[in-house]
Amino acid sequence: MNLQFSINDMQRVKQDWTNWWKGTIDHPFFGIEAIDDEAAGIPFTYNEVTPVETDALSAEQILDGIEEFGEGIHWYGGAFPKFWPNYGPGLMAAFLGSNLRIQPDTVWFDPLGVDGLAQIKPCFNPENLWWQQVRKLTTLATERWDERVMVGFTDLGGNLDILASLRGSENLLLDLSDDPEDVLGLLTEITHLWMQYYDQLFNLTNGNESGTCGWSPLWAPGKLYMLQSDFSYMISPRMFKRFVMPDLTACCDFLEYPFYHLDGVGQLNHLDQILSIPNLRGIQWIPGAGQPEPEEWLDVLRKIRAAGKLCQVYVSRAGMEKIVSALGWQGFYFHINEDMMLTVGQARDFGREFK
Repeated sequence: MNLQFSINDMQRVKQDWTNWWKGTIDHPFFGIEAIDDEAAGIPFTYNEVTPVETDALSAEQILDGIEEFGEGIHWYGGAFPKFWPNYGPGLMAAFLGSNLRIQPDTVWFDPLGVDGLAQIKPCFNPENLWWQQVRKLTTLATERWDERVMVGFTDLGGNLDILASLRGSENLLLDLSDDPEDVLGLLTEITHLWMQYYDQLFNLTNGNESGTCGWSPLWAPGKLYMLQSDFSYMISPRMFKRFVMPDLTACCDFLEYPFYHLDGVGQLNHLDQILSIPNLRGIQWIPGAGQPEPEEWLDVLRKIRAAGKLCQVYVSRAGMEKIVSALGWQGFYFHINEDMMLTVGQARDFGREFK
């Protein structure tokens, strides 16, 4: 694989990330993924849903395609080459029996079709088709690329989101009021299984030696995960405290570098509770479709940093400059996200400005 990224580059990036987690990094921390200047305008597609292995497309061929695309990318700052088996958010629902339907630009999880919560029996099934697919791709990618490309975790999801996929969101909303104790019992089982799947993926990716990453742009020298609860958009802070906080707290105690995916303005009602979790390391703030960009939410970013948490945002170059001017750069990781990928020349020019 002819990457525009050396082993020395990876070592430098890992050291910067390690310093960022410790709070000792001595410069603004941002990452850029750029394409060769002559390839400007080519769509950036390597994070689309991973193809399913079929008779016509083997796991090795899937990785060949990822590899070919990766050779045209350059990584700057804290950015680094990586691959993660992407079958949509909350894939653990498919591990537990939900039928997964892959569409050109999204995925759908079919509910189990049960009459009640008592019929849902989550368990670890090593023979599950989707678990086998993720396990195979993760293993082959780790063996093929070793230390040259980070192999990340598939998106397991948050436990309430996983249960919503199994039960159906409307049914689960009713269950929260009608059968709260049964919901809590299932969530506890799902959390224990989540940790079991996490540990298996951690071992498959040699996490002890290589560190960990996932779908987000973060890397950490130990157990990292971007926790989430998209379902919480539909529930009150009181319900969030009862049904989400126990799982988040348990996962933050289980992980060394837990982050939370704060996705959309509807989750701001829960931000104070999330920030109160002692072992949570940081927040990824995404305002959501149709909302102003992250740099327009300085009060939210200020609150995150005032709580002693790190913060990751996707911003334009101008957006990063606005945040740095207002709040400083300490504790932030800025992943530069323009309307179209920067060319190598643009990336280098921007890097020089903040060097």
